[in-house]
Amino acid sequence: MPFQKKAASNFNARRVRTFESVEGLDDFVKVLEKDFFANARVKCQYHADKEKTSLIFDLYCNFGLTETLHNFNNGTWGGFSVDKKDTAISSSFDTAFNNLSIANNNEIDIAEISLHFRDTSIIIAKIYQYSIPEKLGEIISKVSEHFVHFTKGLTDMPYEIFVPVFEDKMKSTFELDKNYFDYWGLYFENDKQHDVVIYSLKSKQLLHKEDFFFLD
Repeated sequence: MPFQKKAASNFNARRVRTFESVEGLDDFVKVLEKDFFANARVKCQYHADKEKTSLIFDLYCNFGLTETLHNFNNGTWGGFSVDKKDTAISSSFDTAFNNLSIANNNEIDIAEISLHFRDTSIIIAKIYQYSIPEKLGEIISKVSEHFVHFTKGLTDMPYEIFVPVFEDKMKSTFELDKNYFDYWGLYFENDKQHDVVIYSLKSKQLLHKEDFFFLD
């Protein structure tokens, strides 16, 4: 059953006024709020040395992750569309961001996007130029695919999911194969010290965190 947009009275979401220098940002935010059934908050960070603007988005959804994934798989959340021939995932998000980027001479990118649900938050960090618009649909698809495994057989929901974390193989100097689909970081409420647990998408297992690091 498709979502019905609900009142946002159960959380404190506040729209941050957008900068006039970012052309078309308000229209892009409207696409996000419509397709994700969410209230959006956006921060703009201008980097004078690179003459680029980074955007940080928070989307506040008044429903849980299980309901979200059900509707994602039914094609009724997020504006995602799966090509049955090659399983490629396209989205209105990617299309709208491409228009936003063109309107700003390709000098804009998304540094981070956080999806806040009733029971958990998914925080996705940029790992290369336009990586978030390009990979968002596939990331959500992987959340659905691995849901049973990272919730410990549907017994424990992490309250935060960080996408991605990386393995520090050399401890000091190393080369990174930047990939969203190797390791994620999870926080669980029943962890007394609230330490992060690492989830391996390849082995579908929870790992020790000592040899991993998060993106700043």
